[in-house]
Amino acid sequence: MTQRHEELMDAAVQLFQQNGFHATSVADITEACGISKGAFYKHFNSKENMILKLLQQYYDDMFSEADRPQDVYNQSPLLVLKRKIMVELEKSLEYRSFFLALLTEFPPYETGPIPEFLSRIQATHQKWHKRALLNAFGSKTEKYLDDLTLILEGILHSYLMQMIWKGTALPLDKLSDLITECLKAIVENDELLTPILSVYNSADSETFILESISNELHALRSEMNTDNAQSEKDLQTIDFLAEELTQEKPREFLVDALLAQLHQRSYLKTRLIGILTEWEIWKGE
Repeated sequence: MTQRHEELMDAAVQLFQQNGFHATSVADITEACGISKGAFYKHFNSKENMILKLLQQYYDDMFSEADRPQDVYNQSPLLVLKRKIMVELEKSLEYRSFFLALLTEFPPYETGPIPEFLSRIQATHQKWHKRALLNAFGSKTEKYLDDLTLILEGILHSYLMQMIWKGTALPLDKLSDLITECLKAIVENDELLTPILSVYNSADSETFILESISNELHALRSEMNTDNAQSEKDLQTIDFLAEELTQEKPREFLVDALLAQLHQRSYLKTRLIGILTEWEIWKGE
């Protein structure tokens, strides 16, 4: 990303937060950066395209920072989970005005590229939460993982609303500790838990999970840029992976290796979150 590209993105975020998306024009953005409209269109096809790139960058940054290995957390899955929660809280507060404007002007019941992107990224975000919980608490949570994920998201949402709408300043480190300990208490005392969501979700079916992974791989493949040799190799890997998943008994070691190879590509990390989570659930890990 060039310096000019970053300047345009930064200026747009400020203007979107101040004036809203519809009220901010391309001319407003270029004027704030001191460039021409022609220069703007060298970086973005349209204002809508810029909004989509801003959203993708936000989630890529959040997932990347939250998933970044930290030596101090290596020995404790719970500390890793706590850090993920804290990063999510920090990023949500940092971009709160941006998302409030976004949700006000692009409600989920509308159609179009932006609401559709928000719907897709919300599903990816939820799968990221599931994977974080699986990594923290292990396979014993699988039978009620959907419910535990919704509990985590409900807690996060409620505290964020307390901080955003009421202006309550809360210590995020202690809040992350509290949320993690609440989840731990649920998992450690799960003998009497009766799963609700998983009972009504067909995603418990192994066949359904493999079909879902295959569909996500197909969608990923269709969105990839094939202009360079590396992308072409990645496409071949995706095709090989999709073919393996059609087998009666997919070879776990091979699928693991192919997913690990794809996950090394920074531009694929976010899109692979849901696929990796579903694969771990299918394996029973």
